Amino acid sequence: MVAKVKRLIRSKTARAMLTWAHYRFKLTLRHQAEITGTTVVDVTEEYTSKTCTHCGHVHSQLGGSKVFRCPECGFTLPRDWNGAFGIFLKALRDTASVTLTGNSAIVALSGNSRINVA
Repeated sequence: MVAKVKRLIRSKTARAMLTWAHYRFKLTLRHQAEITGTTVVDVTEEYTSKTCTHCGHVHSQLGGSKVFRCPECGFTLPRDWNGAFGIFLKALRDTASVTLTGNSAIVALSGNSRINVA
């Protein structure tokens, strides 16, 4: 990640989770989602920080900049926000179903309306 933020981790559970491998965290998240009846959508993070969330252009040379600037449309956003928004858009794309009726489109999420992105 680009942003380096200092934070105090007071909770013993939070400190323990930081030592987990990514796979173990995903298993725990899925287990908790089953208990609460929530849907977990597994999204690949490929190209999420390189892809413009406004026009879809893949910017291959990001460098060390903390700000994403699209060379095609000029869209500017903090790089971490752009990546997070890209992951959110991929989750929507993977879980949405589209129904075309006349001149309008109805988009509905499949399954539960509460979604956690992993």
